[in-house]
Amino acid sequence: MRRLLPTVALLLGATGCQYAAYFVRDTHRPVQALEVRMDPHARRDCLVVFMPGMLDTPDSFVDSGFLRDAARASGRCDLVAVDAHFGYYRAGEVDERVTQDVLRVAEARGYRDIWIVGISMGGLGTLMVARDNPRLVRGVVLLAPFLGDEGLVRRVGDAGGLRAWDAPEGADPDDQDEFDEALWAWLQGYATDPEARPALYVGVGTEDSLRPGVQLLADVLPPGHHGTAPGGHGWTTWRVLWQRLLRNPPWDPAPAALARGEGPSF
Repeated sequence: MRRLLPTVALLLGATGCQYAAYFVRDTHRPVQALEVRMDPHARRDCLVVFMPGMLDTPDSFVDSGFLRDAARASGRCDLVAVDAHFGYYRAGEVDERVTQDVLRVAEARGYRDIWIVGISMGGLGTLMVARDNPRLVRGVVLLAPFLGDEGLVRRVGDAGGLRAWDAPEGADPDDQDEFDEALWAWLQGYATDPEARPALYVGVGTEDSLRPGVQLLADVLPPGHHGTAPGGHGWTTWRVLWQRLLRNPPWDPAPAALARGEGPSF
C-alpha cells in the first residue's frame, strides 16, 4: 500500500499546504459515513456504497450531485458514502474497515443486494473490498479508478492485455510489494471467469492520465459495461459518466428497458 506515498508527495507539492490537514486525519473505528435512506421508517434491501477519491469526503458526493442523481434515478436502494480517506490506505486497513464497519453491518441490517461505487483512489479500495467479499458484493462501478503501480500497468499492456498477461501465482494482497500484482491477478478473472466476479462497470475521461490502465480492464468487459466521456480526472467528467449509467441503473434495470435489450450501459 505504500506505493501510494510518492503520489501523495507529488500532490502535496502541487497543491500546497492547504491540503496538508487531509493527510493527517484520524482513522476512526468504526469508519465514519453519511447515510441516505429512501424511507426514514424502513430500510431497503439494496444498498449502494460510495468510496471517495484522494482529498474527497462523503460530502463530495453530495456537492457533486451524485447522491441526488442516484436517488432520483431509483428509489430501490439506500445510499451510504464512506469517509475512507487516505489514512486508511496508508495504514493498510481500508478493506478491513469497510468490510467490518459497512458491509457486515449492512448485512446485519437486512441489506442483501450491495453495490460499491469507487472514484479514483476509491476505485482501488472498492476493488480490494469486492475481492475480499465475493458473497456480499453484487456489483461494482468504477470511475477513473487508480489501479496501482504504473509500471505494472505498462507490463500488462505490453503483454497484450489482461487475457494474455502471465499473472504471477500466489501474489500476496497484504504485502506492500505484491498487492498490485495480486489485484491485477484477480482482475484477470474478468477475462477468464467473469461469472465468479461481481458485475463490473467502469468509466473514464478521454484525457485522464489513468485511462491506459482503465482501458486494459475495459477491454475484457462486455459491451455497455465501459465507457468514456470528454475530459480529465475530475467531477465534471465523472458526473457525465454517472448520469449516463443512471439512465438504467445496474442495480435497478427497468423491466421495459430489459425487454428491449437495453440493459445498464455507459
